[in-house]
Amino acid sequence: MSAPALASRNLRARAFPPNWPLRIGAALFLAYVAYAAQILDIRWERFVQGLDNGARFIGRMFPPNTAADKMQLLWSGMLESLQIAIIATAIGVLLALPLGLFAARNLMPLPVTVAARGVIALCRTFHPVIVAILFVKAVGFGALAGVMALVVATLGFIAKLIAEAIEEMSMKPIEALRAAGAPFLSVVTMGVVPQVLPRFIGFAAYQLDSNLRNSALVGLVGGGGIGATLFTAFQRFDYDFVLTIIIAIIVTVMAGEVLSAFMRRIYQDEAPSGLVVETPAGRLWRRFTLLERGLRLAFWGLAALALGWSVQTIEVIPEFLYDAPQQTADLFGRMWPVDWGYFGTTVGTALVETLHTATLGTILAILLATPVALMCARNVAPSPVVNALGRFILVSTRSVHTLVWALLFVAVFGPGALAGVMAVAVHSIGFTGKFLSEAIEEAKAGPIEALRAAGASRRAILLKGFWPQVKPAFLAVSLFRWDINVRESAVLGLVGAGGLGVALQASMDNLYWDQVGLVLLVIFAVVVVTEIVTATIRSRVI
Repeated sequence: MSAPALASRNLRARAFPPNWPLRIGAALFLAYVAYAAQILDIRWERFVQGLDNGARFIGRMFPPNTAADKMQLLWSGMLESLQIAIIATAIGVLLALPLGLFAARNLMPLPVTVAARGVIALCRTFHPVIVAILFVKAVGFGALAGVMALVVATLGFIAKLIAEAIEEMSMKPIEALRAAGAPFLSVVTMGVVPQVLPRFIGFAAYQLDSNLRNSALVGLVGGGGIGATLFTAFQRFDYDFVLTIIIAIIVTVMAGEVLSAFMRRIYQDEAPSGLVVETPAGRLWRRFTLLERGLRLAFWGLAALALGWSVQTIEVIPEFLYDAPQQTADLFGRMWPVDWGYFGTTVGTALVETLHTATLGTILAILLATPVALMCARNVAPSPVVNALGRFILVSTRSVHTLVWALLFVAVFGPGALAGVMAVAVHSIGFTGKFLSEAIEEAKAGPIEALRAAGASRRAILLKGFWPQVKPAFLAVSLFRWDINVRESAVLGLVGAGGLGVALQASMDNLYWDQVGLVLLVIFAVVVVTEIVTATIRSRVI
C-alpha cells in the first residue's frame, strides 16, 4: 500500500474512531430490555394473540352507541366531571397561592419554607387515584371525594410552580415597598401579585385542562363523574358505549385545551398593544385596548358563572363532611403499624414489576413518539396535512388517561404487565411527542441549511443537524416522563395491569389496612427516590 493511501486510511481512522462507550451502553440497554420483558412475561406470541383479540374488541366497539338512554348517562356523567374539574381547580388554585407564597425562599424564613415545601411534596407524591380512594373511604362515594382528590393534586402542582415564579421575580419592587415601610400584605398585593399574576393565570388554565382529564379518572374508584359510567360500561361489556364515552372525553379535553390556550393568550400578553386616548389633561396611554379589557372582564365573568353553576348543580352530600375527620383518623389508625411481612411476600415483587413497567413503557413511548414529533415539526414536515395528523395523534393519546388505556389493553392482552406497558407507552406519546416537536421546531436553522446546501441526505440532516440541538431536551423529556410514569404504573394494577396497584387492590378488598399502609409507604418512598435520581441525572448529564 502506498504512503498516501496509508496516511489517508490512518486519518479516517483517527477522524471517526469507534465509540466503544456508546456501543457498550447500547448492548447493556438491549440486555436490560430483554431481561425486563422476561420478568414481566412479555412474549411475542402473547402480543400477536393480543392483536387478534384487539381486532375483535375494536369490532365490538363500532359503531358507537348513541341510544337515547346511553346519551343521557353520558351527558350526566360528563357534566358531573366538568363540575368536579371546575370546583377542584378553583379551590386548589386559591389554596395554592398562599402555600406557594410560604414556600418562596426569597420572601419567607427557612422554617416556613421547609414546612410549606413538605406539604407541597406530600400533595405531589401520591397519584390522584390513590388520594381519591382514601377520600372515598372518608366521605363515601360521589363527586365530593373526586373534588377533594383533585384539590390535593391541584395544590401540589400549582403551589410548586407559584413558589418557583415568586423566586424568579424581580426583588426591586419588593425592596422599594419594604423601604417605604409597607406592611407585609401590601408587599404581597402590590409587589408580588402583579409580577406573578400572568403566570398564575397560565398555571390555572393548564391545571383546569389537567383536571378535566383527571375528573374522568377518579370516577373509576368511586369519585363521581364520567369515570364511574365508563367503568360500569366495561363491566357490562358495552364496548360500543365505551367508545362513545372515550370520544366524548377526547372532544371535551380538546375543547379544554383550546379554552386554556385562549385564556393564556388574553391574559398572559406581556406586550399588549396599548391605547393612546386624548383627555383634557393631555394624551394618556392605557396599557390595554378596549377589546383587551373586554376580553379580560369576560374571562373573569365566565369563570365566576362556571364556578357558580358548578357549585349550585353538583350533587354532593355535605353531611358526609361532618364525620370525615373521625373516619380519616380511624382509617389511618388501622394502617399503622404497617405489615412489614407483606413486603417479602407480595409488595417487593410488585415494586419490581412497577419499575420495569414504567421503564419499558417510557422506552416504547419514545420510540413511538419520535416519528410523530417529526410529523408535527413544521421545519421537518412542511405539509399541513401531515402536521394536522401528527397533532391529532398527540392530542388523542394524551386525552385518554393511562388508567383508561389500561382498561382497554387489559381487554385486549388480558391482565398483567403487558397491558400496563402498552397503556403507559400510548398515553406518553402525547406528552413526549409534544415537547420533542417543540424542541425540533426551536432548532437553529443555520446548521440545517448548511447541510442541505452541501447535499446531505435527509437522514444526515436529522442526525447531524437536528439531533445535537434537541439532545438535551430529548434527555430531559425522557427523564421527566419516566418520573411521571413511575407514579402512573403504581396504580395500573387497580384495573388488572400489574404492579403495586394489584397489591393495593387486594389489600383493600380484604380490608387489610396495615398492608394498605405498607403499599402507600412504598409508593411514597419510590416517588421520592425517583425524583432525587432524575434531578441528579439532569444536573450532571443535561
